[in-house]
Amino acid sequence: MARQRIAQYPFKDQKIRPILELMASIYALKELQVDNQHLYETGFFRAGSGDLLTESYNSQLRLLRPHLIPIVELSDASVARETSWNISTIGNKYGDIVELQLEVAQKSRLNTGSPPPYYEKLMKPII
Repeated sequence: MARQRIAQYPFKDQKIRPILELMASIYALKELQVDNQHLYETGFFRAGSGDLLTESYNSQLRLLRPHLIPIVELSDASVARETSWNISTIGNKYGDIVELQLEVAQKSRLNTGSPPPYYEKLMKPII
């Protein structure tokens, strides 16, 4: 679903799409590392597959590394736009990072309207 959404979304900056695809692949590889027993049982994975999975995961993380600071800075810039504050939620001088992030999230324009249709069925039971 994530790959389909990324492929169809009309990003203003086309440089974002490959970074999101990279992040989705990292997520998928991590999920395979965490829960891969059935892949071994069915014969899809064989001896050495775990090492290949770890190598692939680390390779993708190395590709993501140069993008991490710009992603954080972009996140910080959007926080400044969402609020009247000219401060960072990551490292403000008061040390109340979690409280500030909660306050910013509660006041965000993204926190308006009703929850997505899958919230009650898929998300709420986990929360």
